[in-house]
Amino acid sequence: MKLVSFSILIFCIFSCAAPEKASSIKYHRQIPYPESDLIQKFEFTAEPTKYLGSGTDMHWWTIGKDSALYVIDDDGANFGGPNNYAHLLKITGNPPNHKVETVADFMEIPFRKMLPEGKLLRRYVNGGIAVDSIIYISIYDYDWNLAINKPYYDSLRYRMQLFNCWENIKDSLMMQNMMFTDNLSLNYGIAGIIKSNDGGKSWKNIPDLNTPRFLGPKFAGLTFVNFGSGYTQVPSELEPYVYSMSNDYSWESGDYLSMARVHKDSITFRNAWQFLSEIDTNNIPSWSKNEEDTYPIFTDSGHVGHPTISYNYVLKRYILGIYSDTVPHKENATYQQWKTWDKASEVQLYESTKPWGPWKIFYNEMPFGGNDHSCYLPQIPNHWWSKDGKSGIIMFAGDYTGRKGEYYGLMTWPFKITLRK
Repeated sequence: MKLVSFSILIFCIFSCAAPEKASSIKYHRQIPYPESDLIQKFEFTAEPTKYLGSGTDMHWWTIGKDSALYVIDDDGANFGGPNNYAHLLKITGNPPNHKVETVADFMEIPFRKMLPEGKLLRRYVNGGIAVDSIIYISIYDYDWNLAINKPYYDSLRYRMQLFNCWENIKDSLMMQNMMFTDNLSLNYGIAGIIKSNDGGKSWKNIPDLNTPRFLGPKFAGLTFVNFGSGYTQVPSELEPYVYSMSNDYSWESGDYLSMARVHKDSITFRNAWQFLSEIDTNNIPSWSKNEEDTYPIFTDSGHVGHPTISYNYVLKRYILGIYSDTVPHKENATYQQWKTWDKASEVQLYESTKPWGPWKIFYNEMPFGGNDHSCYLPQIPNHWWSKDGKSGIIMFAGDYTGRKGEYYGLMTWPFKITLRK
């Protein structure tokens, strides 16, 4: 009791001494980062809107040389097109006056029929970046090589190649193991990075059965730090590199973020990649050729989903979006624990003057999307910020668990921020 009373006394002293620093953020758990001394408040200004006819999720983005937004998405169908685990959309204009159209459904590239021998992997597309007139998209794998799945290797190897791996399953235990593994979604790595020289109509550098893994599990959720059209307007201190980052472990429940860079002319060459290995006391990073030397740029154990970064040119701030399910996904979870997954998600937004931090939080929400929805992967395209840098639009998806299903598609949500005086 004495310790508790002393803690309360200290809290009151500091709260009374500096009322201007009082928290405007509601926390449902302890967040291991200080609050922003730049952004005082973040708030949504209207209800979220789903683009009519869209029916996919994830929505990684980049800005093409033509100033259009190119969006890489997963799982589903858009505008009456085919169901697939990979799509490329093109967005022109800003919401609510934006136009979305399909560039590619990747039906002619059977990514899942090109899995390396002896592995159980679930393949998708993720982060992309446009450099000049070339669009790059990373291909990533979830790891299904769990002990619970080994007895079903032959059956699952076949099913890993299908869009719908759940069809006509008669073995109830195999079904349960598949559902657990799919929810867990362990990171395996990046299979390769494909590229297009014609705006996404055709693709090169496609990984095949014999292509070695490009990047390991620390970089499986690869997302790129984008700037202006065709990778222009890059701060001079970052030239001539392209920067990327990823969470570890699982798509929704990682522990930390790692960062890598590569010369913008050598993105598809694995030996050209460098990995952030240290940050000194002056916030200057060091880079290593060894992927295992990675040093985390952000840590929040169990609550680090696939990350996204936006750059606000007016405020000169990198905005980091982090989301996760509120209950972390773990490989050793019991059946009862597993059933608590996916019931609600959370989101945090951070800001920093550097893409590697240090980070300060300015928004925290749980449940993300309210009690009726489970939202994920918040993204803020750079050119959806207002001219004064104080408002913008988040793009996200939600409800993959079923729920009401209203948010499964390309969602947009306008917001504004208030700066501290």
